[in-house]
Amino acid sequence: MKPTEQSLIVGINPVREALLASKRRCYRLIVEQGKTPARIQAVIELAKEKRIPIEPLPKTAFNNKFKNQVHQGIAGYFSIIATLELESLIESAFEKTSLPTLVILDGIQDPQNLGAIIRSAETLGIQGMILPKHGTSALNETVAKCSSGAIEHLPIAWVTNLARCIEQLKEAGFWVVGVMPDGEMPCYQYEFNTPVALVIGGEEKGIRPLLKKSCDVTLAIPMKGQLESLNAASASAVVFYENLRQKKMRDDAKG
Repeated sequence: MKPTEQSLIVGINPVREALLASKRRCYRLIVEQGKTPARIQAVIELAKEKRIPIEPLPKTAFNNKFKNQVHQGIAGYFSIIATLELESLIESAFEKTSLPTLVILDGIQDPQNLGAIIRSAETLGIQGMILPKHGTSALNETVAKCSSGAIEHLPIAWVTNLARCIEQLKEAGFWVVGVMPDGEMPCYQYEFNTPVALVIGGEEKGIRPLLKKSCDVTLAIPMKGQLESLNAASASAVVFYENLRQKKMRDDAKG
């Protein structure tokens, strides 16, 4: 097996979620000798059930092998994460709900930001994420770690052309909604009552002009403070929550 075909995952939650999701093969688990917290033991037992090789390493050797990593005493080598074609992502989104919400990330290059956005998206009920093949961080161990395992559950599609992707989404019935500081309306005034594709831009350049023109509407997050700005991960979480809040209110009203 070539190293490029394997993906390193470190930390208790990321490793545990990868094992639980069972979407990719685990080749081996490496644990620091003497690390016996219940959470690590639970992951080890899960790996044993799945007949995954477990390699104990002395503390010094373990720290040398995974230096500069927040590893919590456990790591695993997995197959690379599987992604979907756009058509399959759209299909799976509609299988989950009649009003799905997808997220398009434009120029998120920091793997920590990408991981944080994936975590918020999965936790707050987003049905999938679309990433451009150029100008986006790879789905590496930093992304997996910062997503706290959410990357194992959130469907993701790579596309080569975001403008063409948006056209396909519109043809499938999605409203394309950009999130930006000078958006047309506050996010809480927008009614999330259709299939929606949220476009989130990078922190430095935001949404590119061509994609902004493709948006049906743009939303802003009202703020009150000296900075009057949020990073991409925080801004995403605010809008994801507003989307979820409205849908839960409608569901509660029906129930």
